[in-house]
Amino acid sequence: MPLDLHVFRTLSDNAGALLHDPASGACAAIDVPDAGETLAAAKAKGWTISDIFITHAHHDHTQGVAEVKQATGANVVGPADARTSAPLDRVVGEGDTVAFGGENFEIWHTPGHSDGHLSFVGRGAKLALVGDVVFVMGCGRVQPGQMERMWTSLSRLMALPGDTRLLGGHDYTLANARFARSVDPANEALKARFAEAEKAKAEGRFWALTTVAEEKATNPFFRAGEPALAAAVGLAGAAPGAVFAALRDAKNRF
Repeated sequence: MPLDLHVFRTLSDNAGALLHDPASGACAAIDVPDAGETLAAAKAKGWTISDIFITHAHHDHTQGVAEVKQATGANVVGPADARTSAPLDRVVGEGDTVAFGGENFEIWHTPGHSDGHLSFVGRGAKLALVGDVVFVMGCGRVQPGQMERMWTSLSRLMALPGDTRLLGGHDYTLANARFARSVDPANEALKARFAEAEKAKAEGRFWALTTVAEEKATNPFFRAGEPALAAAVGLAGAAPGAVFAALRDAKNRF
């Protein structure tokens, strides 16, 4: 029986998410930006939170963890550097697995946005919980001096099968689409997705779930190996990692 995924807006643009296993009744909150909103979402679905998966230690992803754990007794797993901000029951890192229902999530260390950032990769579920590494048509801010690490993290996720769903930690979709259009204006798939982003914004729809294939077609950071993107940042013929770094710098100034 496939896992159910419920994604909702919390705080102003954070992705709240609940993953539910119908067979066992287990329910995992993916990060907890706001405890009240997360508990309310679970109650509305009729689910009881049994687990909390933390992707990274940033406050806007962990500030509600303690309250939800107190309310539900949930088992909390996450990176070592989240111990100062959340009550972890289990510290996980590269090479570990986390069992949830009938799925085993591989734990990948995907640093760049934060030192301890983890992605939870469920190959059977075709779902990767990627926190602030990947957003729809974008990627997270990169720590100073960490461009190479971020590119390595992105490259690993890009190598997943195209139908793998990626759940990011924020909805910055329209802003990301505007930047993408500025550096990849001839991309027809991007033009269509930009129009959809405008429509989603106008309708108030929250958009934090995408696929590897969709990002390869429209995300400039996934497309750093394409000649058009290299040319856009004046680096024709350069290595994709260098093009990525230039694109990310350009996005910071956009």
